[in-house]
Amino acid sequence: MAESVFGEGTVTMSEELDHQGADFQVTYGNRTLNYQVKKTSFSREVRQDRPRARQPLPGEFIEISYKVPIYDHIRQPYQLNGREFYSDYRQFKETYLDTGMLKVWPNGFVVFTPLVFVQKKGEIDNTL
Repeated sequence: MAESVFGEGTVTMSEELDHQGADFQVTYGNRTLNYQVKKTSFSREVRQDRPRARQPLPGEFIEISYKVPIYDHIRQPYQLNGREFYSDYRQFKETYLDTGMLKVWPNGFVVFTPLVFVQKKGEIDNTL
């Protein structure tokens, strides 16, 4: 998704970057942005924090944090009464879905929208 905002060839992902604390790196204009995605959840699939690298990456670190409800509540967000959302889903919806930051695919997979990266690109564009 980041490459669709910053442009083709601007995003790098590698095991080495991962070991240095970045899930992916964006090189745009004269800036290097090191993105780390942190998911918190009530389920067991959450990644553990990793220690910082001895050789820090050049550039700015940007953490994208988001919290998702349990998978069953993503697939079926309404309580048994059929009228009210489960509280974890309601919070997720208000914070991430209604703001356009995240989108849920029909299979329940959660993905970022371009909005997550558009703001940072705009900040950089204003300094060029």
